[in-house]
Amino acid sequence: MVFSGYYIAIGIVSIMIAVSGIVLGIGIALQDRKLTEIGKTELYQSLINGAIVGILVVSFLPGGLVSGLINSITASSGISMTCPAPLNANQAICFAHNYLVGIYPVEISGHSYPSLLDSVMSLLLPVSALYGTIAAISGLKVSIVVVSIGFTALAQPVLTQLNYIITALSLTLLSLEIQGILLEFVAAVSLTILLPIGLILRTFYFTRRLGGAILAITIALFAVLPLAYILDTQMMSTYSLSTGVSLNQSIQNSTAVQHSVLASIGVQNLTASSATSIIGEIGGLFSGLTGLVDNLLNTISGLIMEAFLFPIFSIILTIISAREFARILGTEVSFGKFDIF
Repeated sequence: MVFSGYYIAIGIVSIMIAVSGIVLGIGIALQDRKLTEIGKTELYQSLINGAIVGILVVSFLPGGLVSGLINSITASSGISMTCPAPLNANQAICFAHNYLVGIYPVEISGHSYPSLLDSVMSLLLPVSALYGTIAAISGLKVSIVVVSIGFTALAQPVLTQLNYIITALSLTLLSLEIQGILLEFVAAVSLTILLPIGLILRTFYFTRRLGGAILAITIALFAVLPLAYILDTQMMSTYSLSTGVSLNQSIQNSTAVQHSVLASIGVQNLTASSATSIIGEIGGLFSGLTGLVDNLLNTISGLIMEAFLFPIFSIILTIISAREFARILGTEVSFGKFDIF
């Protein structure tokens, strides 16, 4: 059964309460203060563990308090999306996954947005085609009488900028895929594996701190991380509406310009009738590429913010939340060099 770990945890808590009661009774009967204190301490801890197990089971099972609260917050944010079966138990994780790497658009405050993966791919493919075309043009040489003219020096600055853009888009694509897999992992194992293991370890004396740490990290990953993504998208949407700068519109403008440039290159190669006209047309083409590169850089800056800076902010919130949850559960969570405050 999917939630058999919860039943194991409940059974262990019951056993620990019984054992603690027996130890306490023996200590009282023998008038052994040390044994009595051990029995009392373990009985209190077993009762606390029982309360923790009960609260977490009621809160995190499908339809529980936490799941319902997360779904309610997601719905109240004006967010609409399509959830596949593995992710539909947590609407916030479903939204974050769809917004990052989904195949369907998501709706935020009445506005439809493609996934960031679609946005990156819609730029990466035309930019790669443009790079290859310009690289081919840079190798051309036009002869006028005894003078041979090449376009390598003219094309090199543009090719360098396009290479930077392709590298940035490739890294952004990798970042989005990693985040999408992380969210799928959280949705798949947080309630079915990590939370039951944390509950079981929390019931034993020698693994109590480890169990508390696993519980704290699991709660932060399941609840805080996806809600932080919703906060990120709300901030980006508010920024777009207040400034009139839409990442989606910028991407559409960039791709439209790229397609027009590629079409223009094809027409010029077909219609050029003399060496002088070829030189003039290609020179005009490279001078017009400056605006396209600037537009692409502005668009990619927005993508990098959503693919790198906002996720870092979400991870920071998750780390801080895990540490605070750990303190509530009577343990500590340390991330070494990644500790925040």
